[in-house]
Amino acid sequence: MAGFGVRIVNDMSSVQDISRATVEHWLADSRVEYYTCDRCEGLHLRTLQETEGVIDSRLFLEPWGLLLTTELEIRPMALLPLAADLGRLNMDYPTLKLFQDVVDDATPQLVAAGIQLGGAGLCLEQFAGFVASTVTATRQLAAECLQLNYLFAEADTDIAPGSRALH
Repeated sequence: MAGFGVRIVNDMSSVQDISRATVEHWLADSRVEYYTCDRCEGLHLRTLQETEGVIDSRLFLEPWGLLLTTELEIRPMALLPLAADLGRLNMDYPTLKLFQDVVDDATPQLVAAGIQLGGAGLCLEQFAGFVASTVTATRQLAAECLQLNYLFAEADTDIAPGSRALH
């Protein structure tokens, strides 16, 4: 049944099982800067951590594939407006799963997660496409949330304190 856009590939030499060493090599090949820490198993992505409002961004290797999570710092006063807007945001960013994380002794966070299933293997092009599209969507989300005043932003001397407050 040709004509349905399905391509059968007989040479699967470019598809690999995913290992941490492979992920690190592919990050380097994709020119994505990362670092590791001694507190978690994630590969911290500098490109997203430099985005305003982002607390941390990590790529995890899971048994089922890859998980790229980014935590954005929510202004406590924006918790309810963001909760009301979460359905729309999830629809506007379909490659991300968005949810709020509220812990008693920490600043509330908006968590953006992207997944890439890898049980059948993965190639460099699929990996690079996943990372690039997730990074782009997360940056767009952060910019929109900053514009909506949901996130803590760097001090802006042009804006008077309280001028963007909700009444």
